[in-house]
Amino acid sequence: MKKNPEIILLLLIFVFYCCHPKGNNKLSENKLIKLNKGDTLKASVMKIENNKAVLVINLNGGSYPEFYLKDLPVNPLNWRSTDPDSPDFMGHFLCFDRWGPPSAGEKENGFKHHGEVNTVKWTIINNPAKINHLITCSMMCILPMGKLQLTRKIEMPENEPIFSVTEEIQNLNKYGRMFNIVQHVTLGPPFLDTTTLFDNNTEKGFEDKEDGSLNQEEPVIKWPEVNHKGEKISLRQFKDEWPRVCSFVFNQDEKYGWTTACNPSKNLMIGYLWKTEDYPWINFWRSMENKTPKAFGMEFGTTGLHEPFPIIAKKGKIFNRNLYDFIDAGEIIKKSYTAFLGKIPEDFKGVEKIEVQDSLIIVTEKGDTPRKITYHSK
Repeated sequence: MKKNPEIILLLLIFVFYCCHPKGNNKLSENKLIKLNKGDTLKASVMKIENNKAVLVINLNGGSYPEFYLKDLPVNPLNWRSTDPDSPDFMGHFLCFDRWGPPSAGEKENGFKHHGEVNTVKWTIINNPAKINHLITCSMMCILPMGKLQLTRKIEMPENEPIFSVTEEIQNLNKYGRMFNIVQHVTLGPPFLDTTTLFDNNTEKGFEDKEDGSLNQEEPVIKWPEVNHKGEKISLRQFKDEWPRVCSFVFNQDEKYGWTTACNPSKNLMIGYLWKTEDYPWINFWRSMENKTPKAFGMEFGTTGLHEPFPIIAKKGKIFNRNLYDFIDAGEIIKKSYTAFLGKIPEDFKGVEKIEVQDSLIIVTEKGDTPRKITYHSK
């Protein structure tokens, strides 16, 4: 029988692609690490690091359970949920396609608190690699019931203790729908204690009553000091259980929102910076046992009402800010943020402001003689 050279060439190409190892789809053994002593995650994890810092990503849910300085290995994100009925929340995790509980009907169909994303295995697109002085990697996941796809790109400059994230959300449905996305940054001991200082540039907020009502924004509160039942409570330190959850917006003239946590006794600061058009809300969650802080959430996102979608849809807005995003069929929405660590002295007073100048991020201390910490983001 006469052999057709075109057919033979096609067969050779087919065999090559079937047998060729696909390095981007699987982690090598040296990238599997233990997060805690005696506790190896069932899922693979990815480690991305530069000369200054280490970031760990859990591919089962997409959370960041570790972010620490190489010469000061205190992990501010050292928290993991112990609730057996909830997904495996840990550190900085994602709330997507919702923030808070499902409706009764959604719960019967298997929707979880804070959405499906924390039960989904993420797929690696690109393993960590250095490109133009940036260590970069990417990954993605698809919500099986919500039919939203999220693609994440992480970039870390080789000489700065920071990382930047860009996430693209694509609607795979044939119809538009409402959704929410919240970056649930969760701090834990030993970094978290009653002396940790919290700062931000919010304008006003309210206590989330989480009772299904439509008037939860009364009374209005402002950072950093509030009155509650005749007592003055400082929100800058975690010494009181109240408020369990409170939500804040930024002045509409502010291009960037930011939040920081500083523990001078641990010589460490962690902070986040983002565009307010991406994330107009920030929510704070407190968890305390026997008057000891166990978890503190700094949760910036697209909503400030901790309720199921039917309540959010009825309310629509608080402080003239939307309580949800809408994504059309096939539409792609992009959102970004930057996280950073910094060494601070024992007499550090907290953060007064953060400025962005081209590729520079400048953190200014509170006080009459403030010190500055500068990062090169590129």
